[in-house]
Amino acid sequence: MTKSLPQISRASAAIRSNKTLIAIACVTLLLSACGGGDLSVGVDVPIGPSGSSTPNVAPLLQAGMQRQFAGSVVRVVTYAVPDATHINNTLAYTFNQTQNVLQAPASAPANFDLNSTYTYTITQDPGTGSVPIAQTVDDYRDLYLDKYGQYTVDVAQTSSVIARDETANALGGGPYQQTTQTSTNYTTPRAGLYFPLQSGDSITLPQSYTQTLSFTNTNSANVAPPNNVNQAYTRSRTEYDDSAFFYQQNNANGSSVAVTQHSDGTGSITSANATNSTTHTVGVPSLLNGGYIIPITSAVTSSASAITNYAAFDWYPSGALPNQPLVAETQTVVGPVSSLPAQCSGALLLPNVMQINTVTTSLNTVQSSYSTTNTQSFNSNGTTLCSLSTQTTNSYSLETGLLFSTTVTTTNSVLTASN
Repeated sequence: MTKSLPQISRASAAIRSNKTLIAIACVTLLLSACGGGDLSVGVDVPIGPSGSSTPNVAPLLQAGMQRQFAGSVVRVVTYAVPDATHINNTLAYTFNQTQNVLQAPASAPANFDLNSTYTYTITQDPGTGSVPIAQTVDDYRDLYLDKYGQYTVDVAQTSSVIARDETANALGGGPYQQTTQTSTNYTTPRAGLYFPLQSGDSITLPQSYTQTLSFTNTNSANVAPPNNVNQAYTRSRTEYDDSAFFYQQNNANGSSVAVTQHSDGTGSITSANATNSTTHTVGVPSLLNGGYIIPITSAVTSSASAITNYAAFDWYPSGALPNQPLVAETQTVVGPVSSLPAQCSGALLLPNVMQINTVTTSLNTVQSSYSTTNTQSFNSNGTTLCSLSTQTTNSYSLETGLLFSTTVTTTNSVLTASN
């Protein structure tokens, strides 16, 4: 049975109906006085870094915890019609991740800061696109528990990513380094699975968030690539649980991009500069000659304004109408396992291992892409020993609906140390 946040624990419905509302209020309002309930009746208690209110179970989070992971990533990009600009390519690299559970500062939106640093080693350079150099991520989480168990809630995240722009390097004057700073707040807090895990437990994660992003791309002399593409921009994005979203991107050269997607899959994307703007509008699929098409309208505003109508091939995975919801993420506890898969070789072995499957689907009708991610993770009492993930993203032409490219990314990660 799928559990929303108010039904996440295994206590009776009568007990739990109001408790997690208290937990949500604590996360949303960030009140340090919240959650001081009586554990004897199972009231959620947000646990701070000291873990002082922890019952007779090991806490999922405690300040001072550290975990180290090693992993590998292979990303294969295949174009439907390759050409000199769009070349099939493969990126492969290994990474090391160190995650420290820190006491978050008083100004932070949660009690815990899961600080992760990543270092990368490129084993196959695609010669195009971006390759990673380093990354730092701070996940802000709270821990809630009652006499039956515990769960965590994601509240916010910040990240800093440094990458090398191989496409620009080919133009000369490089190497060009891309820096992306991102700050995300989960408008609906994202509660995790309830521990101890039981076979069949399942939870659908909310998707709403607000986000700000800044991106720069220059060489060591602070000079942009010769084509001045993606030199720098700022972006603000708001996404809702019904999959509707909006974002505004302002580029350093004065141009801008605004994207709106509604929950039914309709929406628009507008690109503007000093002299003109172009808006593509996506409609609801309709029947034409016995098959479904996606109506696209392109309106150009300039000295020679024009409106063009397109009948794009219906590429939506569900056929005819878009998926509902457009974006979905579900975690399910498969059950206990006696041994790890071969891909998990080298992982630290701990007792009571449970397999968790996560399925994520994301349909972006306005930017014409569909992504599916399937992840198998193997968890021991709140610690992930191994994670195996495959993401497939198909991108399409907005105006024709024909397949443009397919990107398959395979990520394997194993726990190498934990304390």
